[in-house]
Order: sequence, then C-alpha cells, then structure tokens
Amino acid sequence: MIKWLRSISKRLIITLNVIAVVCLLLAYLSTTVSPESVPALAFFGIAYSVVLLINLCFIAFWLLVKKSWALLSTLTILLGIGHFNAFVQVLPNMRGEPDSHKSIKVYSQNVKLFSWYNWRKNIEERDVMVRNIQAAEADIYCFQEYFHHSGPGVFETSNLLKRKLEASNVHEEFTVSLYREQHYGIATFSKYPIIDQGRIDFDQERSNVCIFSDIVAFGDTIRVYNAHVASIRFSSDDYKFVDELQKNESKKPELKEGIPIIRRLTSAFRKRVAQVGAIREHIEKSPYPVILCGDFNDTPVSYSYNNITEILVDSFRESGWGIGSTYIGKFPSFRIDYVFHSPRFTGFDYERHDEEISDHHGISTKLSWD
Repeated sequence: MIKWLRSISKRLIITLNVIAVVCLLLAYLSTTVSPESVPALAFFGIAYSVVLLINLCFIAFWLLVKKSWALLSTLTILLGIGHFNAFVQVLPNMRGEPDSHKSIKVYSQNVKLFSWYNWRKNIEERDVMVRNIQAAEADIYCFQEYFHHSGPGVFETSNLLKRKLEASNVHEEFTVSLYREQHYGIATFSKYPIIDQGRIDFDQERSNVCIFSDIVAFGDTIRVYNAHVASIRFSSDDYKFVDELQKNESKKPELKEGIPIIRRLTSAFRKRVAQVGAIREHIEKSPYPVILCGDFNDTPVSYSYNNITEILVDSFRESGWGIGSTYIGKFPSFRIDYVFHSPRFTGFDYERHDEEISDHHGISTKLSWD
C-alpha cells in the first residue's frame, strides 16, 4: 500500500513538473506569436516569473530525490536563457566607463502627472519628485504621463524643470488638454540643443503617443524617442478585486469578478502590437543613431519587447543588476520601463532610482560612442 502511494505521488509530481515546463515553453512562444493572433499566449509571458520560480523549485526537489529528473526543468530554462537574462541579471556588471570622450546620461520615468490630482499636497509631492529627478544628474530626461498647467503660478512644471534640471531645450506634446490650461502628455528635456522634432500618433488611441527629438551632442545628431505605449486602464473595481485577493481573509472575491481584468489586458496586448510596430517602423527609417525611452507596459517576456530588441539593445541587460522591476503600483511588480539604444552606443552604469510618489521608478543609463 505504501509503495503504491509513493508511485502515485511520484507520478503526480512528474505530471505537475511537465505542466510547469509546458507553461514555461508557452511563455517563450509568447515572444514570437503576436497577441493579435493568439492573445492567450501573452498571459504566459506575464506569468514568466512565477512559472520560472516553480521550475526552480522542481529542480531543487529533484536534486534531493532523483537528480536525473532535474534535467527536465533545467534544460527548459537553459533553452530560454535569453529570456532569463532579460528578466534578471544575476551578477552585477562591473563594466567601467568606456574610453571615449562622447558620453551622455539618459533618464526616463512615468511621473504620474507629478501628483497633480493629490489636491492637498500636490505641490509638495511635485517638488519631492523634481528633487529626486534632479539628483540623477542626467543630460536628457524623458517623461511619460507628463502634466503642465499653463495658468500662472497654479502648478508649474515646465519652467520649474528647465531651471532645476538645467535643461532648457524642451519637446512637449500633449494628447489631452482640459479647460485650455491643463495639459496631459509626454515631454523630453535636454541640456543639448534640439534641432528637429516630431511625433508618432497611434490610430484610435488619443492618450498614448511617441515623440522623437533630434539632439546634437558632441557634434553628432542623436534621435531620442520617448514613448508611452497602451496602458491597461484598470477600473476602481479591478483594483478592489486585486486588493481583496491580497488580503489575508478567508472570504475571497469570486474569480468571475476578475474577467474584466482579463478583457482589459487582452485589449492592451493587441493595441501594443500596432503601437510598437509603428515605433519600430519609424526607427528603422531614422537617419541617426537612436535612443528609445518609455513606459511600454509590457514585460521583457513579451511580443513587444522582442520586437524592439530585434533592432535595439536593452540597457538593463548591459549594465543592470537584479530583477530591476520598475512598476510599483498595486498590481504585481514588473519591469515595464526601458531605455533601448542603437548598437552604436555602449551602455554602462544603469540605475533604478528610488521613488516615493509615482508608481514607476525612474531609470537611467550612461551611453558612450566613438
């Protein structure tokens, strides 16, 4: 009887291990199959970190019980080592500054409107954010969910940032304006001259946009793209559902209440395919080397990320360390903010900056070239 139970238990564990391996393989597949074709695959990409952890647990278990079975998950992880390296940098990159006099520092952050809607202390929190951004001491700053109030003395951002960051060259684009003075959009601030600029509009999506600024540094022209790609737009009910799931209470919400979240995610997956595709198409026509910053709302194990990294380099993978999660809202933490660049640049000193107010960490990297 005991032998029979052990046999059943072993088969069950092997079956569960195989399921975990299949889920990991589907996560890899999600990076090459468009969510427009098979949206369900994108959910495996989001779940990559959890599925990876489960497979690591199986490896540890089999090493204690029967080492040969550990190969199942080990080989599957090695098969997707590129995705693993995009997700986590196990060892810090000790690369020093390259031997080049041409070097700039780029900073990017979703600034959550500089806390405009926190009426009681929005000016105080805006000033804290600006001080934190100023401490990065960058040369080029890219802001998503940027806000500017054109009313004199109401909620200054544009001129304040110019002064504090010592970046007088500005490219602002607004997707929404209310009452002719509240402007919502995206902005790039530069210490170097901006000689040309433009924007990439996305069909049927007013609130998301990508801008590009041609910046001259050390006699060379660099095209800096600043993008905010399709957000998920969770409702208050969605956040309530997640809060209730995370509470240590016996009564949990019914799973059917999470169906709207799945629908919103699916819609966002599909939108990002078109938006990232439009950005890539524009980049491929650029006459200058490119830096692409932004909030992409997608993880490193995704179709959109794979699309961009086919032509650009992820600066985190060059000189980042750890998991590098950038989103710090109520939903699970992911790395969804990036600084990509053309292969001509060499990246070093990647940094994720502490954040107290926005739901996104600021990130920065230094880039050099010959």
